Amino acid sequence: MKFLALSDAHGVYSHIAQLLFKAGDVDAVCVIGDITDFGPNALVQELLSLIGDDVPTLMIPGNCDLPTIVETIEESPAVNLHLKSFDYDDIRFLGIGGSNPTPFNTPFELSEAELQSYAARLLNDVGATTVLLSHTPPKGFLDAVDSRHVGSEAILHAVGIVDVLACGHIHEQRGALVSGKTTIVNPGMAARGFGAVIEIRPGESANVTLIQS
Repeated sequence: MKFLALSDAHGVYSHIAQLLFKAGDVDAVCVIGDITDFGPNALVQELLSLIGDDVPTLMIPGNCDLPTIVETIEESPAVNLHLKSFDYDDIRFLGIGGSNPTPFNTPFELSEAELQSYAARLLNDVGATTVLLSHTPPKGFLDAVDSRHVGSEAILHAVGIVDVLACGHIHEQRGALVSGKTTIVNPGMAARGFGAVIEIRPGESANVTLIQS
């Protein structure tokens, strides 16, 4: 399976069409939060209209989205993956939206205790090949801000369990790395024309191509 990962569009969708073109034929589009910049939720429909309906779109919210966006995604043609699982071909997708606490009091923040509870439940549902979409990065991986690691301890528990962990949130940490069996990917800000194409097959390591519009 090959899918396009997009994160942190923050309501700026001027690069989406070009990113879709650069990605080529994909089996799904995964939107990893911060779809909007503090709303409005109606932007979900605008983004989906640009992505189209040729392939499934899987979505989770980010910390800069309103909590009510979960209902908007649920009512849209997209797959709402927040705190859910979704099986597609031989891949199991899991999702955790929002973020751990930030200094900015953004709309969709969760305590580490909440994230731990959600992550533990989801990670009991891994498949033979599993992709976790988490807006927040795992602590210590693609999460540095001014030399401080601001990722989530709860999400860190997924490293070594899932095959791919696709995250966003930390705009400065675009990239991909591998820890054990887990490929961790931050596609960068879609608002600035960044994305990632991730290809994964059962029993094989993921292949990541960072793209730019």
